[in-house]
Order: sequence, then C-alpha cells, then structure tokens
Amino acid sequence: MTKPNYAGTTLNERLFAKGVLNEFDAAIGDKDRVKLIELLKAVEVDNPYGIANSLIGLGYQCWFCGGGIEPDGREALAICLSDLWAEQSDEPPTQMIYAHFDCAEMRMRGSSMALERDMLFASASET
Repeated sequence: MTKPNYAGTTLNERLFAKGVLNEFDAAIGDKDRVKLIELLKAVEVDNPYGIANSLIGLGYQCWFCGGGIEPDGREALAICLSDLWAEQSDEPPTQMIYAHFDCAEMRMRGSSMALERDMLFASASET
C-alpha cells in the first residue's frame, strides 16, 4: 500500500482522504483529546497536541511561561522548528511551538539577532 502524500493539503482534505472526517467531527463534539491526537497524527499534522487543544477549547500554551495564549490577548507567535540540514526536496518533520511575544523575546535573545515586534506585528504598530 502506498503512503499518502499530504503535502499541500488542508486538514479537512487529509481527513477526508483517510476516511476519518466523521470520526474526527465526533471526537471534537465529544471533546475527546486522545482520539483527536490519534487522528491528527494519522494524517501527519504538525503539532497534533496543540491543534487538539485548540479544537476542544483548551487553547494554546506559551512554551516559555506555560501560560495560556488568548486570541484577544497579548501578541503571540507560532514558531516552526525543523531540521536545518534536511534535504530541501523532502518535507522534514516539523514541530510547532507557541509563545507570547514578550516571553519569546526575553528568552530568545541572541548575540547578533533579535525578534522584531514591528516586523511581526506590523498592523499593531500602525495603530
């Protein structure tokens, strides 16, 4: 059996192709986090834990402080990590982490680089 290639597909397209869309919807309705994670992993979604939390209302947690990240709260980041040296033609495994901007800025200070609030949140600085 050939392994499906999910590159460039949406979550719904992946779930439909796998034949688990109804099962996924039921898991959301039941707030069954374990089942959601299982289904998200089955369709090779990055960060199935964070996505499951978001879908059932548990929200995102800051990687650095552990606090919740609210959509209407402080500026927040989604940080995608992957193997820098992976072949460019391959889709390397990735991990998403989430953080309040202020927490990331404080903890990710570098010797020659810095997070740039104005670049990341241009619309916020224009108001």
